[in-house]
Amino acid sequence: MAEGNSACGSRQRLKLPALIRKPLLISFFSLQPKQSFFMFRQFLYICGLIIAASTCLSAQTDLDDNSVTVVSNFEARLTEASRIRVTGVTPPADTNRRRLQYLVVDRPIAIEYPAPVIRPRGVARDKTPESKNGYVAIGAGFPGALYGDLSYDLSAVENADLGIFARHHSFNNNGKVENQKSSDTEFGVEGTYLFDQGFAVGGGAKYTSQSRYYYGYNFPEVETDSIPSFTDDQVRQRFNIFDVHGEIFNGVRTEADFDYKAGLALYLMDGNPAVRETGIDLNIQATKWISDKQPLDFKLRTDFTTYKDTSTQNLNNIYFSPSYTTSIAGRYRLKIGVNLTSQDDDFDVFPDVSLSAPVIDGLLSAFLGAEGSLQKNNLRSLSGYNPWVRTRLRIRNSEYTRLYGGVEGTISGISYRAEASYKIVDNLATYVLDRRTAIPQFQVVYDDGNIFTLQGSGTMELIKDLKFNATVAQRFYSLENQEKAWHLPSFSLTAGANYKLEKQNATIGADFYMENGLPYRDSEGTAQNLSPLLDFNLNGEYNFSENFGAWIQVNNLLGNNRERFVQYPMIGVNLLVGVSAKF
Repeated sequence: MAEGNSACGSRQRLKLPALIRKPLLISFFSLQPKQSFFMFRQFLYICGLIIAASTCLSAQTDLDDNSVTVVSNFEARLTEASRIRVTGVTPPADTNRRRLQYLVVDRPIAIEYPAPVIRPRGVARDKTPESKNGYVAIGAGFPGALYGDLSYDLSAVENADLGIFARHHSFNNNGKVENQKSSDTEFGVEGTYLFDQGFAVGGGAKYTSQSRYYYGYNFPEVETDSIPSFTDDQVRQRFNIFDVHGEIFNGVRTEADFDYKAGLALYLMDGNPAVRETGIDLNIQATKWISDKQPLDFKLRTDFTTYKDTSTQNLNNIYFSPSYTTSIAGRYRLKIGVNLTSQDDDFDVFPDVSLSAPVIDGLLSAFLGAEGSLQKNNLRSLSGYNPWVRTRLRIRNSEYTRLYGGVEGTISGISYRAEASYKIVDNLATYVLDRRTAIPQFQVVYDDGNIFTLQGSGTMELIKDLKFNATVAQRFYSLENQEKAWHLPSFSLTAGANYKLEKQNATIGADFYMENGLPYRDSEGTAQNLSPLLDFNLNGEYNFSENFGAWIQVNNLLGNNRERFVQYPMIGVNLLVGVSAKF
């Protein structure tokens, strides 16, 4: 017997549950006759309905499909009910304070990932011109001038810098002034080598030959009937100087931020007439950087000089200079130190203190300080200042203490510095002409005193590629014994300009020097002043190519024959012109 999904498609007999059938029978037999008839009729009616339903089910044995047809719609309706409103009540607030403690365990997670590949972005830039290792320049001019300059750097050795050099400059104005001439020649070698361990060594050697001529006899203060004449050998003063030095220092920054340097320098100087001077200078320096702006410095220097003519003089100085520099509040820079010196068992203590502070950020800063030391007056230093000094002299130390203060800064592209100083000096070297001999020479006269100085300097770029610089100073001397500071300048001015013409591959420059007429003592012992200095020079250079060029120097265009030292005038207009090459 097949079964369908619909209730009408089933042939099963409908059975009333036993709980329903049993009460019906009991009710039927327990009723009265009238009631029994009525109930019996209802019973037959129900049986008829059941038989009809069974016939319908049996007639639908097979269904075309499983669809069900709804004959009537059932509508469900709710009976009316009254609405009951319920109003919510806020529960009372919990006034108890609870402290919750969260314990979070840090569990670092190690993540392994490959290192990123960084590829810099290429930036196109101009190709660096190939550097030249060698340079040579030769020139000639008047009066009787010769010039030569040669240098070459050996760059083939890694971590090394080695170079050789040679220079010569001479002039001869003997045609106008007898024996007014000079000659300077030097050549040497310099080098530095950096080791893989981080330290470096450097050194060098140089030979210098200087020839000066005492031509002051051509300008006697007292007129005579005849002017004496001398040969070259009689008036020539020649110095032969041999220098050698070496040092060791840290070539790179050390892990302990400790810098060091130790060096030894020697020189031997021979003069004519027979004089000799030797010098040994040992210098040891150490710096401990507590921070980038807080160095702790230690300097130890021993400077020994031996001078020999008919007798022997020794001048041995020892310096020890500790100092500490720090920054205060990130604005003020303070240096505190001393300079302990010893000379022939004479001990002195000099200050080494300075303080700088910004007044207007980026524009104006103020500074002040105090310093002092020993300055040697030996044959080499004295003859370097005055070429016509008598070679047989007394060598001494000048002791000085200098107090200074001023301002510096940059405004509208102009870098400037202005300073005022007061210097107390013992054994200040001055120069007095000795007229007791046929060939005038200068003696060194020492005196104590003080010097008050006002000076300023500045650099600026007026227009593109045009640079200008100037330095001016005014000094006021007050000496204990000497009436004047003989042959020492009071006023000096130095100015220079340089202009580069890139398109024309040329450079031009100008220099101007001005100095007051220096005081001197005449033959009667009276103080006099020499003529002032006004010196204007021009120079230029033109490059034909990367390797070849030409240059010119025109000096003393104003033709000033002023005497820098009495009876020793300068040469007038002089010229040098030459060519240069790079290789």
